[in-house]
Amino acid sequence: MKQHETTQSKRNRPDELNVYADVYNVLLGGMLLSTALFVAAIVKALLRPEFVPLSPQWIKEHYHWSAIVHGIVSFDPTVIMLIATLLLILTPVARVVVSVYAFWVDHDHKFVVITFIVLLVIILTVVLGMFGLT
Repeated sequence: MKQHETTQSKRNRPDELNVYADVYNVLLGGMLLSTALFVAAIVKALLRPEFVPLSPQWIKEHYHWSAIVHGIVSFDPTVIMLIATLLLILTPVARVVVSVYAFWVDHDHKFVVITFIVLLVIILTVVLGMFGLT
């Protein structure tokens, strides 16, 4: 019984509760920021409609850093929606990273290992995808 009480009292420390609040805040912040970017880009696109062909040639011209930076500076709705999509995709990945830290702070080594394996699978999938191997 004493072991259970010690574990229970550890779980109620303020620093550990703050870590789990951080996991929640990462998810909420990513979702709110990506939604705000989507809304702003859609409003801008509706105010100044423009045809976007999405042909392979157009995509090759717009998927490099200088085009993205120019799109951010000029507030191009297509680029803003691309960034919002990327942010929305990265939000759960950030949650996994923060969860590894949260489990580490909580001294829950089993879940540190499990969550770290999940993070490695995500990274491996991205790397293999970049080489066209998935």
